[in-house]
Amino acid sequence: MVSVIILILILFCLVIHRYLTAFWEDGILPYPGGFTTLAILFFAIYLINYIWLFGFLVGIIMFILTFFQIIFSSYLWPFLLPSVMNTYKKPSILLVLTPPKVNLFIYGIWSFIIIALGGLTILNFFISDYGYLLTKIEELLNSNYKIPVILLVGSMILGNLIRIYVMKRLSDQTDNST
Repeated sequence: MVSVIILILILFCLVIHRYLTAFWEDGILPYPGGFTTLAILFFAIYLINYIWLFGFLVGIIMFILTFFQIIFSSYLWPFLLPSVMNTYKKPSILLVLTPPKVNLFIYGIWSFIIIALGGLTILNFFISDYGYLLTKIEELLNSNYKIPVILLVGSMILGNLIRIYVMKRLSDQTDNST
């Protein structure tokens, strides 16, 4: 159960991290040093968790997919769609004069979630075995990996194609309205 909570918190933090990164990239995130420190801690925590939950090889693969935002761009991007749509609704001149402001509640809660995730990670070392989730997945699949891998890769490609289409439509709407 703790393993599933950890994975859900990691996914939740990935969405929040991407939201905050947009402000950090624009240079309008308050306390960018704190954000950078917590982001590095978050990377370390999900690397450790992936390796502990899925074993070394699968854990490293999951880390790479997450680190290079393939997981986000395939599956998690719809969670930020409302904030992107709000940005696209404003005329370009208004975005320059009044840039969007970071939600301080989300920014503040992210640090608490990272700390809680670190605590759950330590707790999980004592509760579950190494490679616990991979073992459960192997039992479920009966060592038949071909179809799930094809489905996973196909869903990643489909998720990215849908994201590209939606963003193009939003961009075209903005271009037509100005």
